Amino acid sequence: MRKFALTSLFASLTLCGCAEQQAEYYIEQLSDPRSQVRLDASHALVQLGGSAVEPLISHVTGNSDSLQYIAAQILGQIGDRRANPFLKELIRDDNRYVREQAVRALGQLDDSRINPTLEEILALDQVPDVRGAAAWSLGNLRDRAAVPALIRALNDSVTSVRQQALAAMQFLWSPAVEAATITTLRDGDGNLRHIAAQLLGHHRTNRALSDLFLALKDNNIWVRAESARALGRIGDSTAIAPLERLFSTREGPDHEAAKQALQLLTGINYAVAPE
Repeated sequence: MRKFALTSLFASLTLCGCAEQQAEYYIEQLSDPRSQVRLDASHALVQLGGSAVEPLISHVTGNSDSLQYIAAQILGQIGDRRANPFLKELIRDDNRYVREQAVRALGQLDDSRINPTLEEILALDQVPDVRGAAAWSLGNLRDRAAVPALIRALNDSVTSVRQQALAAMQFLWSPAVEAATITTLRDGDGNLRHIAAQLLGHHRTNRALSDLFLALKDNNIWVRAESARALGRIGDSTAIAPLERLFSTREGPDHEAAKQALQLLTGINYAVAPE
């Protein structure tokens, strides 16, 4: 038995050494001028998992922006918390692309202790894509403590950041998120209003009925269509009359969405507009 245990220990140490050697080999290939070689090396390092973390960090610390960017991608996909200190350094980097990738990687480490740092980035970073990455990471970490920061981000001056914040909150649904999503039905951007209607329908938010009735008159056809679908999912019979008006007066995707919602609510096949 003792001989077997020693043999197993030796095998484990040997495998560990091999894994580290493999990591070093693939890390060197990250600097290869051929993109396919770099891509294959990145995939191999992700497959090696935890054994690649420390050699990778050691190699790229203080190295080129491109290597640090690639390393942040790899470390995020590995998801090992030992990468946390290194990534927290990268989020202060002067290079916006390195910062953005480091922020996304932190959101993949399943460590909500990073939330305050991400919230600060969401509020203060000068680059919209970095703020958007912070919103994505806060949603991906699934910590409801981030909800107030994400709601504040719905007032960001840049549409893409507001979109990321709203999308992130789908994983943190609560009465506060419901209220913020309903308010977003009045956002100046049609894509945001569309996402808001989609979320309200997905979560069958009954308190949004009156706002969704108004959204059936939105000047954006896709917002009207998504609002109709949302009302069909919520399943409240008070939506029948507003949906019939939309069905009777429109042609196109919103007309079809109203038809499908009415069929869900009534069981009637609305082949033609009701008289």
